[in-house]
Amino acid sequence: MDRKFLPFVILAFLPLLVFCSKKNQLTAFEENGLYGYKDQNGKVQISPQYSIAYDFNENGVGFSFSKDGWVCIDPQNKVLLKVFPFDNGPDYFSEGLARFVEGSKFGFFDASCKKVILANYDFAFPILHGFSLACNGCGSESDGEHSTIHGGKYGLIDKTGKVIVPIEYDFISEINPETKTVEVSKGNTKKQINLP
Repeated sequence: MDRKFLPFVILAFLPLLVFCSKKNQLTAFEENGLYGYKDQNGKVQISPQYSIAYDFNENGVGFSFSKDGWVCIDPQNKVLLKVFPFDNGPDYFSEGLARFVEGSKFGFFDASCKKVILANYDFAFPILHGFSLACNGCGSESDGEHSTIHGGKYGLIDKTGKVIVPIEYDFISEINPETKTVEVSKGNTKKQINLP
């Protein structure tokens, strides 16, 4: 083959390669009050068994509500993780990460349902300005519609799970994005910590 035609051959097959490498995006469907998933050809891939189901995302995973709560599943209906419920649905992604629960501990996962930060915390707030406020020894108290977190010790972790502020403080203020600082207190002692 003449080498001057090689770029054209590659360009001609490139769309086919992209199409073939695209993750399997299944679509949720309802039957007799339960939800399952069908492929692009309408063939049932996962039989109806969920109370609620969202279409699979571009990363090839779907979020469904089962007797165990919100879960993230793959195309073979394997549960990848149990998603933290928020506002009657799966947790929202904030700065590319959302929360999951393993046992009674919190961690974070990405849009492919890959665990990015292991479940090592009794509670973790959504990522904000690159950090999550996490606590151990804290508890949740419901007021009927909402819950509040109380007690325990608090610290900050970054988006990789690295502990930036040790989980040993009674209180941590909101991050000041302009100065990249937080105020912390332990007992009667208060101080300001600079963030990376």
